[in-house]
Amino acid sequence: MANIITASNSYKLRPLEESDQTFLIETLADFPIGSNTYLQRQQEFSNMLYVTNSFTKAKVTARTPTSVTMVLEKADGTEVAFNHFEIKDLVLEVKMGAVHPSHRGQKHYTAQQMLGGYFAYIHLGCTQSVQEAVDTDTLTELANNWRPSLSTAETERTTENKYGDDRTYTLSKITATAAEHESYRDSHSTWGSVTYTVS
Repeated sequence: MANIITASNSYKLRPLEESDQTFLIETLADFPIGSNTYLQRQQEFSNMLYVTNSFTKAKVTARTPTSVTMVLEKADGTEVAFNHFEIKDLVLEVKMGAVHPSHRGQKHYTAQQMLGGYFAYIHLGCTQSVQEAVDTDTLTELANNWRPSLSTAETERTTENKYGDDRTYTLSKITATAAEHESYRDSHSTWGSVTYTVS
């Protein structure tokens, strides 16, 4: 099972638990574009729980492909966000992540990135992370904080009818090394002084 990462400002990143079902199903209701059926969301939760229960740090160290879903909690224990990670050859890919509708726009995703970075780079020893998201001005603004310049290869990704509709979406692929992430976190006005513990 994955460890729990606790920040000195009382945010906590922990593995997905069975009791998170309602939180995750509500979060996935409008993810990523449009809506998913209740059954689809139940199946997604079931898969995430299954892989999380078999996740170990030893698998990452041994470079055995593995997956884990981590949930971000506020100081009062309220679940606010999640990320589903796939890890292969010390490269962590963010396959899915979202903030619960009741908690969006409150800087919780920044907290998720900070604790997730500690989990990936410091705790697990990953060397790089990769994530793809639908290309929007908001995404570009967010990505620029973490990776000031995106290469052509990182922005030229398209998918057609991925979500069962008639639109074509451009995906931005964002990569970051451990050094890039840690440099950004160290210089962050709020998170630069935060410390972390693992339990």
